[in-house]
Amino acid sequence: MKKLLGILIILTSVVLLVSCNKKVGKNGEIIDFSEQYGQKSKIRVWIDDENGDYMKEVIKEFNKLYPNIQVEHQHKGSVDGREHLKTFGPSGNGADVFQFPHDHLSQAVLEDLVLPLPTATQEKIEERAHELGTSIATLYYDESTGSFDPSNPNAQPKLYAVPMSIESIGLFYNKKFVQTPAATYEELIAAAKIWNEKKDDLGRTNAQNGNYYLGISNHWADSYFIQHIYSAFGFLPFGENLNDPSAVGFENAKDALTWMKTELQPITTGTGDHNSIEGGKLFEEGKIPYVIGGPWNHEAYIKAGIEYEVASLPTINGKETKPFAGAMMAAVYKYSKNQADAIKFVEFLNSDIAMELQYKMKSKLPALKTELLDNIEGIKADKNLMAMSKQLESAIPMPTIPQVTYYWGPGETMIKEVWNVGKDILTATKEAESSYRTLSGLTS
Repeated sequence: MKKLLGILIILTSVVLLVSCNKKVGKNGEIIDFSEQYGQKSKIRVWIDDENGDYMKEVIKEFNKLYPNIQVEHQHKGSVDGREHLKTFGPSGNGADVFQFPHDHLSQAVLEDLVLPLPTATQEKIEERAHELGTSIATLYYDESTGSFDPSNPNAQPKLYAVPMSIESIGLFYNKKFVQTPAATYEELIAAAKIWNEKKDDLGRTNAQNGNYYLGISNHWADSYFIQHIYSAFGFLPFGENLNDPSAVGFENAKDALTWMKTELQPITTGTGDHNSIEGGKLFEEGKIPYVIGGPWNHEAYIKAGIEYEVASLPTINGKETKPFAGAMMAAVYKYSKNQADAIKFVEFLNSDIAMELQYKMKSKLPALKTELLDNIEGIKADKNLMAMSKQLESAIPMPTIPQVTYYWGPGETMIKEVWNVGKDILTATKEAESSYRTLSGLTS
């Protein structure tokens, strides 16, 4: 009887151990499988990856570290994520992690969509991420007043997103026409005057055919592209720290606009409008030597078989030209029901393995400190991305205060009126300033 009772006790113990995800080993030791067989949690991730191959690999690597976190990826265009989250988030059908470009950040914060990342996460990311990326993703914000004023004592700097990739613009050159790229705009302008007057077999010049020496992959009134020119003439919108909404400063663009009208327009569009020449298309067709473009242009140029490289933007009058730097970011939805696991995922996006997958599968420049790029196989041999990395050394972080939204329209109109119809430059800058202040709710 005692023997039978002992057997029952042992069997009961084994059942209890198994029910607790534990097992008795051959030698009587207890093996704990609770982490392996525990209940899985689930997060939904919106990342711009249409065929899903990239995210499939990211999730696979993430689950090696966190096997109990089930990640559901849904393709969502990066520019769509914020708007869709406003609609689907409150119903529980949104994302726990969503991706967006740099210029959506302040609006997403104002719309109460983004969770400020914990201090521990911020410290981890700041140790590894490129300084430009963390600068763009960090905001001074007072939630109680909706203020982004850094002088507000309640507006402490917080990291709101993890930068995934960083980008800027550069000088693309076709090696069929150019062996050593121009280092100065003065060189470009002198060479352009000769190129533009060359005639074809029908006696038409390159300029008459629209094949101007230097093109741009968007148009010449885009303030994002033109910032590198502004910088050489001392114009930096929103003040020295890029966060003063009262200091947009269009009046400081006068000298740059004068140079653009007298020096740049004649060799890029002639008497044509700011958008009369499709520079990106002409470069893709192998018809012109130079185009100012960004990493989004690589795929088309490679597919077209153009043998090209990317150089740093040329100086103007001996002054360095500093373009804006942008970033693609991932953030945690503020009302996610599984914030802890969502934070683990955005932290993982900053890891070497995730960054290497992004580079290899999406051809993006990882938002890592320069010295950490050594950990990404093959990237140091990628001439075009390394040229972008070099350009970023002088780039200016894209301003992310909400008032940036009201900068682009007046800035574009200002350039169009000077470039296309020859409006008086002082008048154009004053009108742009007035328009910005009206749109942003500031007094003139």
